Amino acid sequence: SPTPSSPPLQTVKFLKSCRLEVGMKNNVKWELNNEIVARHFFKNLRVFVPPHALKLPEEPITRWGEYWCDVTVSEWPFGPHL
Repeated sequence: SPTPSSPPLQTVKFLKSCRLEVGMKNNVKWELNNEIVARHFFKNLRVFVPPHALKLPEEPITRWGEYWCDVTVSEWPFGPHL
């Protein structure tokens, strides 16, 4: 079972405190997807999040606003370094 200082729980705590801003142009049609959001996690927060670990709202995000996304954090690959 993860301890309070384990990397997965530290990651969850950090992510809960974050606000991710994804800049999209207003003069072209766009829709946010997992790949775009994952890129911005790394670009803006320096956190690698694989696209498959993200769950965006079911309704397409096609305009500016505030939205939630779920990030799955697991024990792997955060095991102890031996």
